[in-house]
Amino acid sequence: MALLFLAWLFNSEAGRRLFGVAEEMVKPPEPEPEVVMIFPEQVLPPPLQVKPPPKAYIRTTQNEASTVKPANSMFESDRNTIAASKLPTKADATLMMPTTEGTAPNKMELASRDHRDGELKNDAVAPSPPPTATPLNMRPPAPLTPPSILKPQPEAQPSAPQPKQVAKAEPNDDSMLKKMMEELDKESARLETDRLPIEVRKPDAKDAPETAAVKPQVRVPEDVPPMPPAPKAVPVTDEVQATAGKPEENAFSPFTRMGKNDGAISREGENAVDASATPRGIYMKQVTGAVEQKWHRYVRLARDSVTFGRVRFRFYVDKRGEPQDLRILSDARDADPRMREITLRAILDADIPPIPAELIPELEDGRMKIEYEAIVY
Repeated sequence: MALLFLAWLFNSEAGRRLFGVAEEMVKPPEPEPEVVMIFPEQVLPPPLQVKPPPKAYIRTTQNEASTVKPANSMFESDRNTIAASKLPTKADATLMMPTTEGTAPNKMELASRDHRDGELKNDAVAPSPPPTATPLNMRPPAPLTPPSILKPQPEAQPSAPQPKQVAKAEPNDDSMLKKMMEELDKESARLETDRLPIEVRKPDAKDAPETAAVKPQVRVPEDVPPMPPAPKAVPVTDEVQATAGKPEENAFSPFTRMGKNDGAISREGENAVDASATPRGIYMKQVTGAVEQKWHRYVRLARDSVTFGRVRFRFYVDKRGEPQDLRILSDARDADPRMREITLRAILDADIPPIPAELIPELEDGRMKIEYEAIVY
């Protein structure tokens, strides 16, 4: 009976289920899968290529260019300059600017200069190197003759001067005189044959040229004052008294006045800052110089209608050098409408060059942002 039960148990469905449960109970449990949870704050985005903000532009045309680029410069310009100050530093000063005692509202101006019309050149000329001294071609001294150990030779006696031979005067010889006259006649006859004949003829009355009629001369009395010169389209520039640096000949110079700064620069020298020459700084100088040249000419033509004031514009320059999106940043009460109109016209009429190819990749939208301020003192 037991055997029959066991056979039934192994062959029946219930027996197989019973043994399957037993096998599952004996089988070791499988390891649970590892779960990793990621939160949003743990996801790191790729590093963004952030361009450094452009440095502040400062006018350095009054300074001589330095061959060494300053490290960690705060400003950019069209040339490299090294920071220096004529005056000592102020107590507790932190501004890396030279100490200046000017009265202009613009603190970025480091020099005072009068307006002079001309071409866009540099205010400071690079110093010419001193001429090198050329060594003189000095002939080495002749070597000294060593004293002779031989028996001294007797000195040569100077020879007596020979008497000069004086030609004796001979009596006049008529035959010699005749012979000389004959040779002169032959020579003159030979020269006569080589010359062309010259004919002199008195001109006839009909061939004589007509003489022009004599115009009456008008005498001006001495007491009459001279006529004044004709007015020019561009007024003559006033006498230049204040200059900055060593300006080139016929170089344009804007009217600027030094501002007031409590600087922290201790190096003694001409007022300057640590500025680096960059493509942006070089182009900024070209744009502002072109606008300043037009603005000064327009102000002088309308000097009777322009009053004291201050106006500030912001505009963009495209690849072709055309100003776009002009906007006034200053208060309307700071300048009269005539001054704002002149400044706007100077920006639009300025001869701005195109943007250099090496500068375009540094710009956001291929345009150069310019902020221009005009002040009438």
